[in-house]
Amino acid sequence: MNSMYGRFGMHPTLTLHGIYTSKQINKVTPAWKISNEIQFGELSLVTLTLQKEWILENQGIEGLIKHLTNLGNNTNVAIAAAVTAHSRIIINTYKLLALKLGLEIYYSDTDSLVLNGPLPSEYCDSAELGKLKLEYTFKEGLFIMPKVYYLETNEGQIVTKCKGYSGKLTKAQYLELLSGQTLELEITKWSKSLRDSYVRIQSKTPYNLTFSFNKRQQLFNAQGQWVNTAPIILP
Repeated sequence: MNSMYGRFGMHPTLTLHGIYTSKQINKVTPAWKISNEIQFGELSLVTLTLQKEWILENQGIEGLIKHLTNLGNNTNVAIAAAVTAHSRIIINTYKLLALKLGLEIYYSDTDSLVLNGPLPSEYCDSAELGKLKLEYTFKEGLFIMPKVYYLETNEGQIVTKCKGYSGKLTKAQYLELLSGQTLELEITKWSKSLRDSYVRIQSKTPYNLTFSFNKRQQLFNAQGQWVNTAPIILP
């Protein structure tokens, strides 16, 4: 459910792929541009790109909507924006409740909240839609950046997340990031080209994970040593 609404905010697909005869290619209307063609005997693998400007000028907005609908582009940015905005209202309501109860907020995302104590039971239920679910009770946490964190639960389980990197980082690497260092990592990248007829897998591609504070502020002691982070609270 957390990802479904994002479909409404995706960029519309403007390309169409198909196998055509020369007769069918000659019947392609000005609403489409042949951006790529690979011949296979009497047939061709063709990529068509929708010409939005031509359609708007000659067929109007109704014509563009018809073409996009035929491509399966059932998008609506207003729906995605409304769902996201409402989600932020809900999670911020929980944040205000936590602050009112004297709890500290360590980390928060669109649908998650990390506190130093539990919220009242009437706000938490793993089975009831719209309420929070208690996932972990942990003894140590490192919250580096949005979607980049390290947790150690009371049972000794290690929970890590690092957006953009599919591998596992060690606790030492999270601490390096927290100190402002850049991690030099390696990832596997996929690329494809219909025109050149290839799918390429590039292993051990260099990937630098750069430390950035855009939602939390660093806290230092009197000696200038880093001790913790705290949410950035705007006046």
